[in-house]
Amino acid sequence: MEHAKDHLFALFSACQLGDRAAFAKLYQLTAARLNGIAYRITNNRESANEVLQEAFIQIWQNKQEYQAMKGEVFTWLASIVRYRAYDKVRAEQRRHQYDSVEFNELDTHSPWQKLLNTEDQVHTSQALEHCLDNLEKSQKQSILMAYLYGYSREEISKHFNSPVNTIKSWLKRGLGRLQLCLNS
Repeated sequence: MEHAKDHLFALFSACQLGDRAAFAKLYQLTAARLNGIAYRITNNRESANEVLQEAFIQIWQNKQEYQAMKGEVFTWLASIVRYRAYDKVRAEQRRHQYDSVEFNELDTHSPWQKLLNTEDQVHTSQALEHCLDNLEKSQKQSILMAYLYGYSREEISKHFNSPVNTIKSWLKRGLGRLQLCLNS
């Protein structure tokens, strides 16, 4: 067991010096166990494989951050995989939450009503809803996804099958139009 720890440490030390062959060997020696950790968290083989790939990219990019005095190499690798896996699970939960959210233009219930309850807040909610209704559909949906449901620009981009820069433009223009409307 101690020999394996020493071997991983030696390989990782070589990785820190930029040795790609050592990184490939490190991957070969640890990928199966790390994938198992990712699978136990995500409970999905494809997601676990994605997590492992993303984690190894992060490991290579952040290889200088490993500090031997804080723990074993495998423990450090496993913690990166765990964090990535939990991030993946949270992203999937948000995506599924969005699946149940309908953007029905005829819906008379404001999405803000669940957050607001005083008379002033209800008036603000109505004004906001009025202004949102004046936006283009893509701008309105992007703003709701980003600021009400917490989706990232990348997640919104995937939903609309549009480039991230397009989403950023929709959000920026939409927020500008909202501000003008609310101030008038």
